[in-house]
Amino acid sequence: MLKEFRNTLTKVIHLRSIIGYNSMVFALRQMPFFGKLIPDALYRTAFLKVIYWIFHVIKEVFMLFAGKIAGLGLIYLVSMFLKQEYLEYDQAEGVSGPELFASFSLLLFIIYALFGLLLNTRFFKCTTEKEYLVFMLRMNAKKLNTTMFVYDLGKLVIGYLIAGIVAIIGGAPFWLWLGIPVLAVFIKLFGAGAQALSYRSKRRHNKPMRGSTAGFIVRMLIVMACCPFVIAFVANGYYIPLWIVLLISVVFIILGIFGFVVLKGFDANLNRLALRDNIVHEEVERYNNCDNTRQFKKIKANGTVKGDKKGFEYLNALFVKRHSKMLVAKPVAFTIMILAVMSLFIFGFIYSYYRDFGTDNTWQMVVSNLANLIFFRGYVDPLHVYDTGSSVDFFRWVAQNQLLLLIVPITITDVSVTATQAFYINCDNSLMTFSFFKQREKILELFNIRLKLLIKLNIIPAVAMGLFENLFLFYSGGQDYPFQYLLTMLVPIEMSILNSVTWLALYYLFQPFTTTVNVKGGAYNVARIIISSLGAILFMIPCNSLVLAGILTVFTVFYVILLRSLVRKYAQKTWKAKA
Repeated sequence: MLKEFRNTLTKVIHLRSIIGYNSMVFALRQMPFFGKLIPDALYRTAFLKVIYWIFHVIKEVFMLFAGKIAGLGLIYLVSMFLKQEYLEYDQAEGVSGPELFASFSLLLFIIYALFGLLLNTRFFKCTTEKEYLVFMLRMNAKKLNTTMFVYDLGKLVIGYLIAGIVAIIGGAPFWLWLGIPVLAVFIKLFGAGAQALSYRSKRRHNKPMRGSTAGFIVRMLIVMACCPFVIAFVANGYYIPLWIVLLISVVFIILGIFGFVVLKGFDANLNRLALRDNIVHEEVERYNNCDNTRQFKKIKANGTVKGDKKGFEYLNALFVKRHSKMLVAKPVAFTIMILAVMSLFIFGFIYSYYRDFGTDNTWQMVVSNLANLIFFRGYVDPLHVYDTGSSVDFFRWVAQNQLLLLIVPITITDVSVTATQAFYINCDNSLMTFSFFKQREKILELFNIRLKLLIKLNIIPAVAMGLFENLFLFYSGGQDYPFQYLLTMLVPIEMSILNSVTWLALYYLFQPFTTTVNVKGGAYNVARIIISSLGAILFMIPCNSLVLAGILTVFTVFYVILLRSLVRKYAQKTWKAKA
């Protein structure tokens, strides 16, 4: 059995290496300027394939540990800090340091693992190597899925054991070092078993065994809404006793055993059907019986445009009219969620004031500070003085010096990639057959119209995020310099503009989409990876909001001008239809 596991895993890793090398060469050949200089013979160069395979193995080893060590290691560091703070301020009287450390670590890990289960629901995701092995080479789907799942669990355990060194240094009990990896395995088994049970239930009721985009958005909203409450709970001196956390862990172990039983009964045919319904390439569509018209269900068949719009303005207005559900749902949903959290925050603040000081003082405080908010002042009330030691102080620091962190929710709420896919599939794919549609000035005119549309769509949640940051500024003393409230609003708006122009320009410069919504352009993926990596590095840099707003304003203007110039110069050749 061990030999069979090793052979299957070797085939998968070797196939990943081949696919990765060919994809890399294809992406390089698609790059502007020097792509045409790369010969076809590069696909057949054995020496380069060996070098790439070595780097691929190094990457596999790195991925084996990196994410696991970073995630659990951060939990241990936070637990160590919380333990020291709680002991220093006597917030857990009669509780020893190791017990506090274990309680915090287990609680944070369970929350972390549950968030992972909510967001990562693709146990049966059909990757490229699974397509080849199962649908072309006819490998047993259950054996392949089981091998990859055991491989992932192995990475999980090894990574967590290495991260446990931090826990030992931090004074954690020895059983915690071994217990968390074991608990992680059972939680993973529970998650995979729940997905298998869901697929089996869907098949029994003749429903497609696919994940739902709407369901993913709901899960993401739950995660984003829960995080502030968890932070506030811990930061205000509360903790859950260790025996309760251990009891919760036992429940998950039992659920993990149930998941294992479900997975064991999920036979090879069901594994194959689940992979088929999650297939990632339409080139093997003959094995895929799912409904390919699913992407058109949110489109209105009829729609009329009011007013006297003509030409591309009319085309864009008609597109928005017919695709309003597809384009507007995501920004509106996130905006409503942000406003709801803000309302809960304000309600909780006013209620605590009412509980302590009565009705008359509450109304006086509300009216007085409403006026302060209107005139850009800060929260001022002698009866309920701002506590500099509270968790609000941390959010104030974020609102003043770490606004670049907003790039994460802004990227999540951005609809630019979805919109560009819809532009191509439901509009440009047909119109590209007409020569006038690809004239340089016409391309730039339509680009400008669409850029305005994307900015309008993405700016809605960005404004809500700016209001949310200003709320913490207001309740923690107000602005430190004139117009700080306005500049705090300006930063997320400029980030949303940068996102909008980036993804729209990449669409015009690379046009990677096919009629089946697959990404065919390797250069497009390379550009996205480079831009996303730069964004991930930059958003960690602390910067005062005044300086950041000035830099972003100048950068946004020049960035938009640069990308418009590139689109005007190159899009006439790169913006074309793909089968």
